[in-house]
Amino acid sequence: MENKFDYIDNVASVTDGDVVKKHTSPVKAVVLLVIGAGVLYYGAAHLGGTVSEMLSSALIIVGLIIVVWGIAAFFSKRDKYVYKPTGKALKKYKVYLAPNYSNKLYQMVEDGKFDDLKSLPRVQQSNLSVEALCGEDGQYVMLQVLEFVPYNDVPMTPVKVFQGEQAKLIADFLK
Repeated sequence: MENKFDYIDNVASVTDGDVVKKHTSPVKAVVLLVIGAGVLYYGAAHLGGTVSEMLSSALIIVGLIIVVWGIAAFFSKRDKYVYKPTGKALKKYKVYLAPNYSNKLYQMVEDGKFDDLKSLPRVQQSNLSVEALCGEDGQYVMLQVLEFVPYNDVPMTPVKVFQGEQAKLIADFLK
């Protein structure tokens, strides 16, 4: 049985333009790097022997921490998905479920009935997983069921979009 469903990461093919991919600006990272370098320089050059070694060392450590934070922010993922009608960012979730509940899960997704979703047992790792993009307010959810077939997670359902009460039930399960 060969499924040809799009992955949930191909958001544009599913949402009719309701969800857009936005690139975050590197300005925060650059500002952190500049501030960190400034604090580091001031602690090393201007307080070297004048005030106290302890204050100088503290400023150098704070400067290094800010610089590392800036570097991490610069290289971190800069893409995010935003639900246009509300302007809320979507957060990605992946939940592993016990594989012997696959039929029940498929039926829930197909029927759109998620009242018993919390009754499905979560596991640390499994070949059955649910991947979702969920709005911060829980009013919009994109959901897809995946199965691990050697070397890849393969979509077993199309990406389904839920809003309102159904989305709230799914969001409660994911969090």
